[in-house]
Amino acid sequence: MTLALKETKKLFYGKWIYKISLKIPGCAVLRTKTGEDLEYYLSALPFEFPANAHVQSLQAQAFRSKNTLIKLNFLLNTYNKKDYSKRIESDIFDVYTNKKNLIDELQREFESFIRLISKPKTKNIDRLLKNQRSIFVSSLPKDKYEYRVYLKPHNVKQDKKPNFVTWVANQGDATTMSESLIEWFIKSTINWDRRYILVDNEKTLLMIKLHTPEAVGTVYKYEVVDK
Repeated sequence: MTLALKETKKLFYGKWIYKISLKIPGCAVLRTKTGEDLEYYLSALPFEFPANAHVQSLQAQAFRSKNTLIKLNFLLNTYNKKDYSKRIESDIFDVYTNKKNLIDELQREFESFIRLISKPKTKNIDRLLKNQRSIFVSSLPKDKYEYRVYLKPHNVKQDKKPNFVTWVANQGDATTMSESLIEWFIKSTINWDRRYILVDNEKTLLMIKLHTPEAVGTVYKYEVVDK
């Protein structure tokens, strides 16, 4: 599997500086199974285990990854649960932490399953932890945009959406409201997708907040640092 190495430029979930993403078929069982429950669930039980008849079932996939999942579960249980967070989606298992030794251990023990690792530059760690709503860059996006503004279309009444996106689009290159983003904003009714616009300065950001405050989610400020 090709490993993608990325630089952490903003905190994950406003808290974590490291991320490792593993691709392990059947890992979704770790949402509810741990310890002895996990080992029992993955035992080859006659008449109960569906692998032969349903090879794509979650249990069948997990059984084929049995040793890997038990090893991963055991490793994570050696750390305080407050020291990391996990996110599971399909066969992707993400771990977020501020413990470099945890990331290093996961990288060493599960090298063949890694799809992505994100780490900050050492010199930016203190900045990241002290400035939770900052993104550190060598230059501003397109040399002008100072803010990344996440939108929350599900919070805006449907009859107010056209007016909002038209108003933002009319600000010209003060923002990056594109046609595809307008379509997404109009059609979105639930909180399942995270998209953002870039905003040039604090004045424009304030105008957006005053116009339709419920449309504005998390705001990050770009901070230019030395390369």
